[in-house]
Amino acid sequence: MSRKALRDTLTRLHVELESAGPIDTALRAELERTLAEIREVVDREARAGEATSPLAARVESLALRFEQSHPTLTQALAGVVNALGAMGI
Repeated sequence: MSRKALRDTLTRLHVELESAGPIDTALRAELERTLAEIREVVDREARAGEATSPLAARVESLALRFEQSHPTLTQALAGVVNALGAMGI
């Protein structure tokens, strides 16, 4: 998956997050921090030309925590995990 496709997936996830309804404040904050870090890593990788951080495991862990209460977010997070894996991040 390309960086652009990952950015598009992150944008869709952000939209899903905004429309997901009530989410635990701490969990939402953790997800927002992780998404910001993913964007930073992707941008840094684009400049450096190599992967710098294994974030897929963190996103997958967040997806599991959302699985019961917000299945749509879980699907979007799974897309991010797949994209990160395809990019070697």
